[in-house]
Amino acid sequence: MNSNQFKILFVTLILISISVINTFGQFQQIPTPKKNVDINIKSARKSDETKLTLPFWDDFSKSEIRDDLWINSGVTHSFSAGNLPPSLGVAVFDGIGNDGRPYETNPINQGFTDRLESRPFDLTGLSDQEKESVYISFFWQAGGKGELPDSNDQISLQFLNNNGDWTEIWSQTGNLIAEQFFFTQETIKVTEEFQHEAFQFRFLTRGRASGPFDTWLIDYVYLNKNRTSTNLNFRDRTLTGLNTPIFEKYSSIPLFELQANSEKYLSPISNEFNNLENRFRAMEFTVELREKESNELVLKINNNTPINPVPLALERRQFTSNQISNIPVPEEEGDLELVTYLSSGDEILFQIVGGDTLRFPEVDFRINDTARTTIAIRDYFAYDNGSLDYSAGINQRSGMLAQRFEKTEDAYLKGISINFSNFTQFGRGVDIMVWNNLSEDPIYVKESVIPQKDVLEEFSYFEIDENILLEDVFYVGFMQFTNDFIYVGLDKSKDNGEEIFFNVTGTWQQNELVSGSLMIRSHLSSLPPFEQIESNFPKKILIYPNPVVDYLMIEGNFELIQVLDPYGRAIKVEINDAEKGKILNFAGTKSGLYLINVLEQGEPKSYRILVK
Repeated sequence: MNSNQFKILFVTLILISISVINTFGQFQQIPTPKKNVDINIKSARKSDETKLTLPFWDDFSKSEIRDDLWINSGVTHSFSAGNLPPSLGVAVFDGIGNDGRPYETNPINQGFTDRLESRPFDLTGLSDQEKESVYISFFWQAGGKGELPDSNDQISLQFLNNNGDWTEIWSQTGNLIAEQFFFTQETIKVTEEFQHEAFQFRFLTRGRASGPFDTWLIDYVYLNKNRTSTNLNFRDRTLTGLNTPIFEKYSSIPLFELQANSEKYLSPISNEFNNLENRFRAMEFTVELREKESNELVLKINNNTPINPVPLALERRQFTSNQISNIPVPEEEGDLELVTYLSSGDEILFQIVGGDTLRFPEVDFRINDTARTTIAIRDYFAYDNGSLDYSAGINQRSGMLAQRFEKTEDAYLKGISINFSNFTQFGRGVDIMVWNNLSEDPIYVKESVIPQKDVLEEFSYFEIDENILLEDVFYVGFMQFTNDFIYVGLDKSKDNGEEIFFNVTGTWQQNELVSGSLMIRSHLSSLPPFEQIESNFPKKILIYPNPVVDYLMIEGNFELIQVLDPYGRAIKVEINDAEKGKILNFAGTKSGLYLINVLEQGEPKSYRILVK
């Protein structure tokens, strides 16, 4: 896990508001709790022990912020937050500290927020010629796929002088709508006044300090001598993102479904290259499917396939693998790995100085030529790849959120996994729900609570305690009982937004507001997971419709105890017998949240309903 992901959440953190009321929206993810440690003391100790040498290069193609290069305060890593990034991976400045707290508790306070600080360099040994040739370059983007900074928000680059003071060298303010869709490169000279034995540089953001309201992205940072102000290109060809799914829209499919119909789901793999050099370059690409644990080759999809036509100077282009007609399906559940890599002639950095070729093995331009994607072959359908980039949800009491799935084989629902990503919402009640058709009542409702967890990416599993034979198209999700947004993880690596549905006004709507893959999964079995018990009544109480307009049906084997109004007072409603239970008449009753108390096989149970 990235150390930045283990963060303590401030319980009074103000949730992000969006401009649309009572609907579905996207917002920054909430950090993961961790033990409170003094980041500044820890970083300062490392800073004293570690000295870097030129050249310095980081394109953030690793899966986390490297602590051998950086002293990090609040910055996270993402493979999918950027729009058209220079290479694979970006650094994300989102306004939340390492401890998970906002930098200010007052919602209107402005201040300095995230900081990414290089470890120190000793620049005292430079020749007179080299002193005039030290430059730093980097790419920046405002917002990306996150929150666009406002006009009074700022990102800046600062240098540490010989007196230990930070000097602002470059800055950029927000409200840059166009800059949300591309990266801008900057090249800045490190003048002689900063060339001392403990030089450092840092990126620092300033803005609304009470939560993750503004996003800045930094990528491809390069500091070296023997450069010029026009040194804007690199002998580097990069991949810019993760592979698209091998199963078309799904990232994971149940093993039994895959064994029966793998060809139905298989689709070509796509990625994108970016030629950062100002000359054309012939390239080839390879796509392989491997067993993740053993690295054994399962299938060679493409083998050194030429990219045609030859990539031009500074060209960015998508490329696609061969059509995949079949794959060797494993006999047991496990993980496969999809690997795409470029053969582009990239090598380690070299410079020609005074007729001599200087090579720098610490800068290896080949590391961003490979993209790896894990394919989990388990018992579930999933659209997401496990990467929590943002969160999404609705903000309406008794609102419902659902995700659609399609299958081909007869199957029973075993359980539902949901990534609830707000740690202040543990213990809140939700109703887990299943539908075969959203125009009809749910076929399963179970009152549950959002459980505790320790890791941001961890899913909460809700077991289905009935045999539910699903139709080929089905929906799983939940109903909430708060007007606050219930945070659900959102993976931005692929857009499956059309599979998301929400109901906040009594009518279901297909999502057109949020792009990405909602982190809700459906676990299936080809056989009934439970022994079926014959009964004249449903095994579980079924209460519908909810919300209630006039009449409420309660089906099952139970004894009705009482009905409580929104103030907790017992009230009388008209009750009539039905074939499988009771009908309660709420016509003319004041709208609000009511509680139905029953005895179910001698055990007291309570069910919440909303009367409209």
